[in-house]
Amino acid sequence: MAAAMGVDLGCPTPAAALDECGRLAPGLRRALARQAGPRGGDPVACPDADQPGEATLYTGRFATADGRAHLASCPYLPPGERADDDYPLIMVTGRRLTHYNSGSMTRRTANLLLESADWLDLHPEDADRYGLREGEPVTVESRHGEARLLARVSGEVNPGQVFCAFHFPVSGVNRLTSDQADTVTSCPEYKVTAVRVTPHRAQHDAAADAR
Repeated sequence: MAAAMGVDLGCPTPAAALDECGRLAPGLRRALARQAGPRGGDPVACPDADQPGEATLYTGRFATADGRAHLASCPYLPPGERADDDYPLIMVTGRRLTHYNSGSMTRRTANLLLESADWLDLHPEDADRYGLREGEPVTVESRHGEARLLARVSGEVNPGQVFCAFHFPVSGVNRLTSDQADTVTSCPEYKVTAVRVTPHRAQHDAAADAR
């Protein structure tokens, strides 16, 4: 790819690229080695560059001065936001089997036949409580934005919780999440967002009439 763009990186093969990584970063040299195999070279754990490598890192000692693992306990911090009367449900976002992340690749494949839209999974008790029906469009609102999804009544989520993926950007799921983040890694708090869910039947019924 680099050559096609007119750049010579000096790494004509994956093996050469790994060798360069090992020269520039001693830590990588300890973790990567090339070992002949049916695929022509597999990354394996390697304590030293001149050793053949092993299947698993740290079987005898860890990469610390005393060879022991150093564990640290972190104090519990409550989530950045909680459910209340206005936003009574906790939304968790994640991935589903049929697509990967934003779906920019998997939505170009036959995976769309398995999953063609983002769904909101909610417990049957919550579906009854808020008057939501299987397969109908719903509006999901948080303190930060709103999204349009399709309801899926499921016992796979707990009462008071809803789940949705983020494989279809058009649904607007990422507009729902807050700017709260982990204090160490700065990873956004995708798993705890307070939301409310309401039917979006007007548009749904109009579309049904049009069909």
